[in-house]
Amino acid sequence: MPEVDAITPHSPLTRALQPQRTEMGRDAFLKLLTTQLRLQNPVRPYDGQELAAQLAVFSQLEQLLSIRQLMELEVGQLSALMEGIGSASAPALLGSTVRAEAGKLLLDVQGSVRIGCEVPQGATAVRMEVWAPDGRVLRSVERRGVSAGEQWFEWDGTDAAGNRLPAGGYRIRIVATMETGGERELSAFVEDVVEAVRFTADGAYLRLGGVDVPLSAVLEVRRR
Repeated sequence: MPEVDAITPHSPLTRALQPQRTEMGRDAFLKLLTTQLRLQNPVRPYDGQELAAQLAVFSQLEQLLSIRQLMELEVGQLSALMEGIGSASAPALLGSTVRAEAGKLLLDVQGSVRIGCEVPQGATAVRMEVWAPDGRVLRSVERRGVSAGEQWFEWDGTDAAGNRLPAGGYRIRIVATMETGGERELSAFVEDVVEAVRFTADGAYLRLGGVDVPLSAVLEVRRR
């Protein structure tokens, strides 16, 4: 008669009972434990201590799984609470000067926006690029002989030909040319007065000039 190996902390069965397989691990354990008992050698049956040890391993795994599920639930609830608090406080930013990350912007049908960056030491030129969602570069502006510190570009929402781009999402990329010959991508940011607050399924957005930025992208707020 075939025999089934005992379940130990280092057995293949125990290794299969990982947290990411909550239901499968539980079902697999019970199924294999039942099979183990059914196929045990009648001449050398498992004693009570061995079975108790196996059940203790299973109980510990169950407790770990329960703790993990509880922590995931609490983290999710906390994130939702923080997002709700942030959205509720967004209207208080109206009229304030806000600086926000500008990796991706939502262009409005009109208006312009100031796009800035922090130029590092050793940079000889800075180039701002506006990218379409399909990866095309729609606008590129380069400035040479720049000094270290803040550098600003004024983007009026047009492409290289001077045509107003359709409202929608665009990616801003700023690259510095270094005196060593290489290039370094810089973090872009926008700064303007908050003109409006818009609430969407993706969260709250602030209207800065001719673009909308997510509330989560805000880096600094200054009262006028």
